[in-house]
Amino acid sequence: MEDKILKILNDTTENLTINDLGKILNVDSSEFKQLIITINKLEDEGIVYISKTNHLFLADKLNIFIGKIKSIKKYYAICLIKKEFEEREIEIEKENLNNAYINDTVRVQLKSNNTGVVLNVLKHDLWHLVVEYQNKKFVYDDKFFPYKLQILNNKKFHLVNGHIILLKVKKYNKSNLECEIEKILGHHNDPGIDILEMIYKSGVPNEFSEQFINKTNDYLNNKKIDYQGRKDLTNLLICSIDGVDAKDLDDAVSLSILPNGNYYLGVHIADVSYFVEEKSFLDKEAFKRGTSIYLADRVIPMLPHAISNGVCSLNPHEIKLTMSCFMEFDGDGKLINYDIYPSYINSSHRLNYDDVNKLFHHEETTYTYPDDLKSMLFNMLKLSKILRKKMIDSGYLSLDISEAKLVMDYSSHRILKIEKRIQDDAEELIENFMIAANETVASFVYYQQLPFIYRVHPAPSLEKLQALSTSLKELNINLNIKPKTFSSKVLQTILDQNKDNNLVISQLILRSMSKAKYSVENVGHFGIGSFTYTHFTSPIRRYPDLIVHRYLKKYLLEHNYDTDLEFLIMAAENSSICERRAMFLERDVEDVKKAEYMQNFIGCIYEGYVTGVMDFGIFVELDNTCEGLMRFETIDNYYQYDFNYLKNKFHIGSKLLVRVISVNIKNGEINFAFEKKNNIINNKGGNKNAKKRHHQ
Repeated sequence: MEDKILKILNDTTENLTINDLGKILNVDSSEFKQLIITINKLEDEGIVYISKTNHLFLADKLNIFIGKIKSIKKYYAICLIKKEFEEREIEIEKENLNNAYINDTVRVQLKSNNTGVVLNVLKHDLWHLVVEYQNKKFVYDDKFFPYKLQILNNKKFHLVNGHIILLKVKKYNKSNLECEIEKILGHHNDPGIDILEMIYKSGVPNEFSEQFINKTNDYLNNKKIDYQGRKDLTNLLICSIDGVDAKDLDDAVSLSILPNGNYYLGVHIADVSYFVEEKSFLDKEAFKRGTSIYLADRVIPMLPHAISNGVCSLNPHEIKLTMSCFMEFDGDGKLINYDIYPSYINSSHRLNYDDVNKLFHHEETTYTYPDDLKSMLFNMLKLSKILRKKMIDSGYLSLDISEAKLVMDYSSHRILKIEKRIQDDAEELIENFMIAANETVASFVYYQQLPFIYRVHPAPSLEKLQALSTSLKELNINLNIKPKTFSSKVLQTILDQNKDNNLVISQLILRSMSKAKYSVENVGHFGIGSFTYTHFTSPIRRYPDLIVHRYLKKYLLEHNYDTDLEFLIMAAENSSICERRAMFLERDVEDVKKAEYMQNFIGCIYEGYVTGVMDFGIFVELDNTCEGLMRFETIDNYYQYDFNYLKNKFHIGSKLLVRVISVNIKNGEINFAFEKKNNIINNKGGNKNAKKRHHQ
């Protein structure tokens, strides 16, 4: 019926109603209901548009599309629409938004190539919002918010100035929202309320209900551990190596040297799928959350602590269920053989990165290492370096990207200092071993042509590569682009040949790359240089890893090849969305805490380097990883300099001295002023001549 409807609407020159369409199609009364359902479906999909006079049109003939509001600025909003199978951004003037708000799904009519108007809102995104109670008013911190708030149940609560409140939207009216107070989160002076407010604003599920916790505990108390069908590895020397504060230990490692001299590496991963059964209440909650989220002063776990820190965590001297991946490597790091199976282990040692690094550097350690453990760790170090060299030779991008470690006072929830995260030998060792296991598991399934979830990272688009090439030319580096044969090895070669500019080049490369995601279609992992890759090693904190374990068991043990491909596609997409949501929240919290930290150093001068150039100024990153904006107007007599000259003078990678002049903690913003004046040479002849000369 759809095809017939679309053909009639495409061919007709008359304005047709549903009744007219029914007559043309000669449908009887019993079929008319199906006609209405089909028309409504086509309207929901944005294919058909029903006018106020109930006439039907093909939407694209009227330049009408479905879009999503991405951001709202002072005078206009940015809306993302799909036109001719491509996504594009259009601008909508604020008076044409029709009360649409950020992330709302809207029906838009294009008025020109890149402008439009909102005809109506199809789906509101905002159903919870966090407000502050100020002088008997509920204040939502967004000057572009188009609604007035009408609170239906405020008399039930004793509210005081400064209360931070979670509201639930009950009904959208034309210009106001009917809301109810769902929860008082605290007072704006409470320790940690800033991050809690950000969590609720993000929409991330952050609490397990008491009922859910009780149900989990009852389930675990009645869950019998069955070791049948698993290999007993409890006599094997196995250890875990994690951060000092880690509590959810989901991986452990072992290593032996075979008679032929090859390395026999074991990667043992907590078997979360044994406890979180498919379609169970725990599984549904884990699906909804998608990932654990690690913030400055807290962790929002994907699974309750009884599972993540309890029955599944590979704590030392406790028998735990695992999935083990054993890999045999020769002296060049080539994978000779592998085996994957369910197992149970008894980890002998719970080690941490700091102490293992001291051992590797032959420094005094706090842990007493038995000889067999010490020997195994140094053999692991040898294998790690072999694997890393092979990875880089295969296209692994070793980017020099600074990551911050925020040192917090957990009682006051305030930041004490910022340190750079350092990846030393121990951290690199675990990363290399986990990558090896992920590749091995992915290859095992891929070459059997079985449905699976992969971790994919597409190569940069041609447009991104061309932009990268332009940026690298400013550093006198030539990027040879051959789209069909271009690989990550080209970029790694540039990094290797320009080590003095590694930090800057790494930033440029990172910006050129697409985001990694989950997919049932294997397109490889560009950044790792891997043909086939998955996430197998962290099922306590990532939902895709949990699914990977389930399918490994189905294929390995049950020889069950019935796959719900529709669910796999949905799970991959949902996991990618949850990952992005978590990443944005983690980044926003880090920005706020960095601004809070730099508030203590207003007036101080730092050396930094340029990470971005805009029309109004430059972004500068300090050695402590804090990034801020230095406006051109902070340069003395900046109006004397030609604008293009300024942009060329401060290119990405330029080093300069800046002074901290202000911060906006709530927005996570740091502002700098230019300090070192002799970096700019005045142009003789004054502003007028300078402009003339630079525009030639």
